Amino acid sequence: MANTKSRVATVSSGDAIPSQGLLVTRGIDLKPHKTSRIAVSGDVMLNRLETNIIDTPDFQRLRRIRQLGTTYLVFPTALHTRFDHSLGTLEMAARMIRAIRDNRHNSDDERNISEEDEQLIRLLALLHDVTHIPFGHTLEDECSVFDRHDANARRINRFLDSGSAIGTLIKTALGESFYQRFMKTYLTSKKDLALLGEDAYIYDIVNNTVCADLLDYLRRDCYFCNLVLDMEYRFLNYLYLLRTGSERRVVIRLWKKGTSSPRPDVLSELVRLLDNRYLLGERVYFHRAKLVSGAMLADAVQREKNAGLLSEEDLWEIGDDVFLARLADSKLEPVSVIGRALQNRHLWKQIYERNRNWIDTEQSEHRDIDVMAQTMELWWKDAKRRQEDQDYLSGCIGLPAGRLLLYCPDERMNLKLAEMKVLWNGSLQELAKCADEPVVGPKLRTILESHRQLWAIRGFLAPEHLDQTEACKEGLNYLLSFDPHSRDLAARDFYSKVVARVAASARLNDLPHSEFQRYEDDAVSRIMANTASNRTPAVVEEIIKNAFTRTDDNSTT
Repeated sequence: MANTKSRVATVSSGDAIPSQGLLVTRGIDLKPHKTSRIAVSGDVMLNRLETNIIDTPDFQRLRRIRQLGTTYLVFPTALHTRFDHSLGTLEMAARMIRAIRDNRHNSDDERNISEEDEQLIRLLALLHDVTHIPFGHTLEDECSVFDRHDANARRINRFLDSGSAIGTLIKTALGESFYQRFMKTYLTSKKDLALLGEDAYIYDIVNNTVCADLLDYLRRDCYFCNLVLDMEYRFLNYLYLLRTGSERRVVIRLWKKGTSSPRPDVLSELVRLLDNRYLLGERVYFHRAKLVSGAMLADAVQREKNAGLLSEEDLWEIGDDVFLARLADSKLEPVSVIGRALQNRHLWKQIYERNRNWIDTEQSEHRDIDVMAQTMELWWKDAKRRQEDQDYLSGCIGLPAGRLLLYCPDERMNLKLAEMKVLWNGSLQELAKCADEPVVGPKLRTILESHRQLWAIRGFLAPEHLDQTEACKEGLNYLLSFDPHSRDLAARDFYSKVVARVAASARLNDLPHSEFQRYEDDAVSRIMANTASNRTPAVVEEIIKNAFTRTDDNSTT
């Protein structure tokens, strides 16, 4: 036994995983201790350890974090929380375990899940979201203000390390070796699943493609948004565990065992699941008002972060409503304006959109760079740069900071469901590779392309400044142009709008049209003669005033 314990010394992602059944624990007790009844899932049975974990303040805080962030501004009943989703994920994981074990078409090895593995799966499902902060998906995945909750070492250590309340409970109940195995699986990313060996299937059940997390939130989000979609998960009856190399993986059997026949009914079920995920994305996750409110929130938080008034750690102990109240009371005017606007559902308006077709057009005209990769690097990954660029346009146009927003989400919006592992025609492959199937294949391809087309860069503008819509559009065209010729034309169009604004505000435009046009052309040429880095809003305004205020033979304008 001592040798076994020495094999699991740390939780570093590079360490080896011990073989199943060799861990030293203090005894697995799966006997139900309490029952929690929640919407969608019904009764969720909790053993004593799970009950104790739920009762910690660190887990209870999930009651104050809504599952869908600002979506309640669109769907008023979308008030469900990370707390009930975590319980639902635990129940869905338990259902998946039962489905694998009870399928008599599977061999003993294909359905063998030990009690120790079952407890590990249950804890991972229960705690998969424990590191979430208020509006986490918006601030992390969508807008890159903070690192992702599941790839954030400091946050994971805060809630789960050996000295945390939850970590201590796990170690006390199940021993150091089990705790190390738990942390190893929790910390492993999808790309490093090989490091988990046989435990890779445990990750599959909780976090991968057709996983307990996704299967719960699809149903739960539909329920609380009052969307009626068919969410019968009959395909779970075809789950099994496949050994591939040193790994065990969760696979869906789409081919009748021992025959050359597919299972079109199961394939149709999976395609319907993909379709439901797309519909939920279209109607909920990418609803325009939800995107606008998310962009507003991210902008406010980035400003607080830049000013040193807010750190990620400040969000580890609070919930959504306290956070919004804090933004509304900010010392920074752009932040307090946005905070109060969100509290009162006073949302900015969409004035601009560029989708993947635009990316394709830009790419065809400018082939020496990867346009999408460059777009992601500039305006998704770099939240500070995104804010600086939008504020530059605002400064030139004469808008207060925070009234014009640029929203650029991650382009990797391919459905991870399409990556689920299936047994098809005698081989293990991703569901997306079954698109050549004559009956459901065309629908599968259509769904994947439709989901891809949900992506777009958007511009949002405060309602009280909609009279500046055209200038903002020209500015965004300029900002988002990659082809040098197109960028030059867009810059001239934008600065022409700026010249008109400055001239009007300084009462320099009381001239005959032809004469004003000459001054405007001169001002734009002077602006363009400066390098882009020197065209600050103040410099641009000075150039314009100098161009209009000059002495000639007849008069001083």
